[in-house]
Amino acid sequence: MRTSTLIATVIVAFLATDSVEAQRRGGGRGGNRNQWRRPAEISNRTAVYFSEVEAPATNADKVADLNTIDMVRAAAATGQPTLLYLHDSEADKRVVQQFESQLFRSEPSGDKLGLKLRMFHCGQIDISQDQALKNRYGKKIPLFVAFDKAGKELKQVSMAGYKAKVSALEAQIDQASTGAYKPSVKSIVSKYVKIIADLEAALKAKASAEQDKTKANDDRSKIKKAERAIEAATKLEEKQLKLEEKLLEGLRLPALGDKKVGGRNPRRGNQAGNTGRGNTGAGNTGRGNTGAGNTGRGNKGK
Repeated sequence: MRTSTLIATVIVAFLATDSVEAQRRGGGRGGNRNQWRRPAEISNRTAVYFSEVEAPATNADKVADLNTIDMVRAAAATGQPTLLYLHDSEADKRVVQQFESQLFRSEPSGDKLGLKLRMFHCGQIDISQDQALKNRYGKKIPLFVAFDKAGKELKQVSMAGYKAKVSALEAQIDQASTGAYKPSVKSIVSKYVKIIADLEAALKAKASAEQDKTKANDDRSKIKKAERAIEAATKLEEKQLKLEEKLLEGLRLPALGDKKVGGRNPRRGNQAGNTGRGNTGAGNTGRGNTGAGNTGRGNKGK
């Protein structure tokens, strides 16, 4: 079966699913826009992860430079960029959670930023426990500081008042990533975003077809139609997984952080923040890429 035929089949299934869901939820543009909840196979790939790291040394009111911390130095030693997220753990958790959800979005419009940050060492620094850190950075929090592959610090991006500035952060990491990867991070991510979109389309179409098969009962014609749609979607899914593996092959991606930041708002009553690392769906090996050379949380390269 030709690739174009596969894609056409998936699109038809996509539209059919959207139509049925729109009718069931109230119909048309006035219905629920969140009709498709992204599966773990997608969200695990596009999410942003940070690790809490030790703050720079302080002495009375003096604070060491941020490039002295171990994460920045280790990244520079391997020619990779770093992003530090300075935060205050004593800030209003609801405000912080809303800010992070806006900045690190869990829908397709946030994929590009999430995928770019997979190529960075990402660390969080809590300033709340040291007065010298509060004096130095308190008015700038939340604050993002990027370092290029040589460990050189770039212009800081403050989002004081918890006002998410996605374009400012993306411009900062684009500059910091210059020369760290070949092809460039921009080039890699532009291809990766398309793979993710097509993979998500395949997963959505397959899920819809599987539902149709379940609802078909003993209607053989409906069952066969659903099975053909499942087969087409599965082939498209497998194709995207192979493209992903080829794209990431040989890249020395840093280990992902310990904590997923941002994404979908938690359910009411769970406003404290993070929901952990997420599930490990089919096609996603642990918390990292499925590409050759990437083992689980990180990558030692080839």
